[in-house]
Amino acid sequence: MLVTCRNRYLSGILPSWVVPLALVLVALPLHAENSWDYGKRGLEWSDSSTGSYLWLGLRAQLRYSSIENSLRIPDDFDSPQNSGGSVNRSRYKLGARWHKDVTFYHEYDLRNSQLLDLRSTWVSNPGFNLRAGQWKAEYNRERTDSSGKQQFAERSISTYWFTLDRQWGVMASGRLWQGQQADTSWWGGVLGGNGLNEGSDGGRPMVMGRWQWNYTGDVLPFSQSALKRYEHPHASLAFSAAANDSAYTRFSSSGGGQLPGYEEGKDNQYRIYQAMQEWGWQRGGLSFQQELHWKSIRDRVNGGTRDMYGGYAQVGWFPSERWQTVPDKLELALRAAYVDPDSPEDLQDMEYTLAVNWFFNGHRNKLTFDATYISAEDDGRRESEYRYQLQWEVSI
Repeated sequence: MLVTCRNRYLSGILPSWVVPLALVLVALPLHAENSWDYGKRGLEWSDSSTGSYLWLGLRAQLRYSSIENSLRIPDDFDSPQNSGGSVNRSRYKLGARWHKDVTFYHEYDLRNSQLLDLRSTWVSNPGFNLRAGQWKAEYNRERTDSSGKQQFAERSISTYWFTLDRQWGVMASGRLWQGQQADTSWWGGVLGGNGLNEGSDGGRPMVMGRWQWNYTGDVLPFSQSALKRYEHPHASLAFSAAANDSAYTRFSSSGGGQLPGYEEGKDNQYRIYQAMQEWGWQRGGLSFQQELHWKSIRDRVNGGTRDMYGGYAQVGWFPSERWQTVPDKLELALRAAYVDPDSPEDLQDMEYTLAVNWFFNGHRNKLTFDATYISAEDDGRRESEYRYQLQWEVSI
């Protein structure tokens, strides 16, 4: 059983031990045979004699949006819609390897003063790894992809309804039959099931599994846009499933919460089953990915079950692959997404988004402009709106 760990508790102890830990990790290598450099992850230290390394990075995301409100049900369209700029992300990241088989990663949200990631991974061999701590469960590609490595300023509307997001827990994973036709990546774990900075509530924990067939013999990284311009296709077909009892019906980077139509729940009030199919493909300057989701929520207190469906499909393309006169830093992307929550009011959400990216330095420094058409229907009433966003993503 996982140990319960609440937000207020973490917020109280975080400065007292995370900062000293970071200082110790930085100070110890100063006495070793080492080298310092500024690399692709930020300030990096490495020791060639032991294979140890340490890196520290900062990340910010500045965004202007014509509509800052969330538009998920028709009533949201009636609310006053604010526009303006904001610091959408402000984080520091710390990674280390002090033993050839053990790595550590920590990420903290400076904007909201919130612990995001704190995990350690033991890599015994390619076929078996073991991870413990808090991180984004590798359930689906769109959520596992960092928000800094997306093709669009915002993830699709399906993320709100189906993501597992960050959880405390333990996960085993690995890759089998590398380079062969049966090349497979797998994940299986036991998680808290109550979201960010929350442990177990004493009931059934979340159980999650993911099977991914790397049918081209190469692993497609959890990163959008065909920046690497692969000469040969990199692709994967994946299926995931999860089950848990929780007081929450949805998860996000803010923690556990409730989907439309659900009230604040008691411990283990909601029994949730969900499954997903996913496909991703990249070659040259072209990329595709899609997901299909199903989620069933049973209210164990008030009764009733809802089956939800949703998904998205998107494509990205660097025109310079076709016309050499077009700058190779320019990418165009298109996405369509939908959600059918099976609510009593027959709610349905749809989204179409066109994006333009300009990569100054890959995903570490880029501009994204996207235009989105969003519509929501509720019991025969449909509302729609256009949203425009301009975002600067930068890491140092």
